[in-house]
Amino acid sequence: MRKPRVARIVSYLPVGGVEKRLLAILGRLKEDFEVEVICIHSRGKLAPLFEEANIPVTVIPFKSRLHPVSLYRLASYLRKRKVDIVHTHMYRPNISGTLAARLAGVPVVISNVHNVDHWDTGRQILMDRLLHPLRHGIVAVSQAVKRDIVNRSGAPLDKVVVIYNGLDLDSLQTGEEALERVKKEVGASNETFVVSMVARLVPAKGHEHLFIAGQGLERLVKNLQVLVVGGGSYKAELEERVRNLGLKKVRFLGERRDVPYLLKASKVSVLPSMKEGFSNVVLESMAARVPVVASDVGGVREAIEPCYSGFVVNYGAHRELEKVLLLLHSLPALRKSVGAHGGRRVERRFTVEVMAEKTKELYLNLLGRGR
Repeated sequence: MRKPRVARIVSYLPVGGVEKRLLAILGRLKEDFEVEVICIHSRGKLAPLFEEANIPVTVIPFKSRLHPVSLYRLASYLRKRKVDIVHTHMYRPNISGTLAARLAGVPVVISNVHNVDHWDTGRQILMDRLLHPLRHGIVAVSQAVKRDIVNRSGAPLDKVVVIYNGLDLDSLQTGEEALERVKKEVGASNETFVVSMVARLVPAKGHEHLFIAGQGLERLVKNLQVLVVGGGSYKAELEERVRNLGLKKVRFLGERRDVPYLLKASKVSVLPSMKEGFSNVVLESMAARVPVVASDVGGVREAIEPCYSGFVVNYGAHRELEKVLLLLHSLPALRKSVGAHGGRRVERRFTVEVMAEKTKELYLNLLGRGR
């Protein structure tokens, strides 16, 4: 008897949290399912890593998300491959993938929602509302995301399942020699108060709030170093903002493949986002045993136990953020305690093994109903 065939549909495979987690999950599902990835835009930088792991990557480009020829091509491919489960990610693949899968007669169709308020327009909310009846399941990455899609798009409560993001802890292990090299590169001595922010350079991540808080930090913290890690379209504007604020201790490092090392080289990790579904960076910071300070948005409180395994601040509250960072600067013992509690919390609840097991349970449950 053949294994059930699973096609995960995405736009493309950039270097991002969703895509890296997808690679880890599919590697663990291969024992029970035939897995593949379909990109409806282009391949992306991570595609070779999927193929090295014997996870096929196919590109079926869409001219627009409802383009009839594109839908026909994707549906024909799914039908030819005799796919049993289509699992889509993000708004556009959720729309195109749902329609093509139902045209192809795929037994189980699942859409994944990764953030609160992930629609750009009211028309997009209406589109999701119309397509919910065609889905057998909807995966939300947190209870906050679940409430959002139920309340705003009318998703049936019994179709929405929360599966928290999980980390591949083995891949986050760091060697001492390499860690020392990274520390030397970024100037992270034992005496340096290194504050890191790992996020795409886009307005929603709230870099500006860290920079405004950084004005007070630069006056009060002698050995400060702020590291901005990530790439994105907003880089020039953020660099200009840093100059206008007169900040001298901010470094833009761009996209990096050694984020676990950079986090371990830091004293604090910050994520002052406007919105989050269930942040991978928050989990990675906790796993690195680095205290994390994040905006109280989306599923952040579901990851962090405030003042115990991390800190939450109101979005846009610069002074509040500054005060928490100054507190952590002055109390090394608190940093150590919060970091340790965060690390243990991730190990217990937010691993890729837990995520894969819950995904497998969902697949088998829905396949049983479908057949």
